Amino acid sequence: MSAPRNGVKRVSGTVGLAALGVVFGDIGTSPLYTLNTCFTTAHVTATPKDVLGIISLLVWTLIVVVCVKYMTFVMQVDFHGEGGIFALLARVMPPAVQGVSAPLTFLTVVAIVGGATLFGDGIITPAISVLSAVEGLSALSPAATTWEVPITIVILVALFFIQWRGTEKVGFLFGPVMVLWFAAIAVAGGAAIVAHPQILAAFDPLRAVGFMTHHGIFGLLVFGATVLCVTGVEALYADMSHFGRKPIAVTWYMIVFPALLLNYFGQGAAVLANPKALENAFYALAPGWTLIPMIVLATAATVIASQALISGAFTLVEQGIALNLVPRMRVIHTSGRYPGQVYVPAINILLGIGCVALVVIFKTSAALASAYGLAVSLTMGATTILYFAVIRGVLKWNPVVSGLLLVAFLCLDGGFVVAGLAKIPNGGWIPLAIGVFLTLLATTWYEGRRRVTASLAADTVSVEAFLAEVGAKEADTIEGTVVFFTGNPTGIPYILQHYWNRFQALHERVVLLTLVPVNEPYVDARERVSVERISGRLVRVQARFGFMELPDFGPIVTSCAAFGLDIDNPKTSYVVAAPQLVAADQRRMSAPRRWLFDVMQRLAGTLPRDVHIPIDRLVQLGVEVRI
Repeated sequence: MSAPRNGVKRVSGTVGLAALGVVFGDIGTSPLYTLNTCFTTAHVTATPKDVLGIISLLVWTLIVVVCVKYMTFVMQVDFHGEGGIFALLARVMPPAVQGVSAPLTFLTVVAIVGGATLFGDGIITPAISVLSAVEGLSALSPAATTWEVPITIVILVALFFIQWRGTEKVGFLFGPVMVLWFAAIAVAGGAAIVAHPQILAAFDPLRAVGFMTHHGIFGLLVFGATVLCVTGVEALYADMSHFGRKPIAVTWYMIVFPALLLNYFGQGAAVLANPKALENAFYALAPGWTLIPMIVLATAATVIASQALISGAFTLVEQGIALNLVPRMRVIHTSGRYPGQVYVPAINILLGIGCVALVVIFKTSAALASAYGLAVSLTMGATTILYFAVIRGVLKWNPVVSGLLLVAFLCLDGGFVVAGLAKIPNGGWIPLAIGVFLTLLATTWYEGRRRVTASLAADTVSVEAFLAEVGAKEADTIEGTVVFFTGNPTGIPYILQHYWNRFQALHERVVLLTLVPVNEPYVDARERVSVERISGRLVRVQARFGFMELPDFGPIVTSCAAFGLDIDNPKTSYVVAAPQLVAADQRRMSAPRRWLFDVMQRLAGTLPRDVHIPIDRLVQLGVEVRI
């Protein structure tokens, strides 16, 4: 599967344009609402000293978080080009033993919390981005305020409707618009800087330090608002699987970062010149006839801003399915060149409903901003912990260097989290509640699946014992082939024993098929399966799939054929277990969680459907499982 990566290199310029339209929309439209929120949070007026202090905070937050933490360190640690918190987890997660996943570890829980809180805060991203742009209409006419919510809802519905086209096509559609957006905000900011160059004094980090130390508790609370300028950085890391690190880094340093600096400095200059500009500092940079074009462009850009979160959410869900953290659901690969580009219909619908609901409930971007940023700060902290585990446990970095990075990054992330706690009463509890709920679902699913697999594996018997029993009874032979799906790559699974005990007969060929997740994003077709001929009629097949792939029967059939093994013909039957959950005698799962797991299992996509097993040749055997 190396071709897609090479393809990225050959078309790096084109990929950079597509990345501009997908990856940087969220972080690139933060100037619309961040400065106003900082002043509101800090409870200060637009004095020159405070303007310079807050602008300095925003500039150095961008530099330290994006340029230093992510671009210089975190994004250097990928997994065969894949990024995101679940990709980091895949590098440190203990391997399965006899098909049974390891018990939940601290790092697994940290990754689950990080992914869940990213979703929690991420649902706000499309809502606040689009609404903040549409609110520019009130600068034209106060009467337009009543139309802001309906227009925002229409735009959001259209955005989620086009997701089926795929990241690559959406990116090329959005890329040129984002080029105009970054050019426009850079020019607008640059013009204001030329008129009031004294704003450049905010580049001095001592201005930021002075602001925080001279405003008491509000000097800390403003830290929870400055995080808004980097909320898209986690989605940016997750979107590495769509475009690769190099195009993202080049685009950041050549286009996005300079444009953001110019615009934030420009907004500060506008407020220095006229403190009333703080009512909407961004649109203060677009006076006269330029206001309407800027509103239109901002609206288009904020629609695109939502794409970073949406595509990142799709990536996290696909990785979560492969890591057994998320129940099976339909995942559609939307690009033949870039395997990491996927579309998840169920997640698209849920995100769309959530975004529209938030717009209806909060009604203004200022109200949404009061709930925004806290949960993603937790995700950033979780990424730091997983990053440290990888560089120390896997890459074996120097312990002193690793420890210093951990302390520095956790202090930074912890500052964002502590400062954001004040948002909880004003709506910050919503993304946190979503994160807690998703964490409960993910941990319940993981532990439930692990216990089911362990219960089935406990009833495994040796190959020798099974063959001796079959040979002693001179089993009747059934024409054709039967394929048993089993999670245990050794021994004879309980489902085959159950089948034998019930029918006292076996097919001409019995295939034990195990789907094996591997700690690689993709598996080469030549290494897809291994075939072991145990006896004249018994064959074991292990089919490997990467954590960025979903198992499919087609590649398995093709790879088995290369070994002279035909497992797909009209006389082939496919047997799977249908677990019936009951309470175990000892160390059982609590009744509420067992009930929740049972509900999730019934709603989840089934293995035969997801692997595309012909339904008319499927046999399901009920198996009692104690958990």
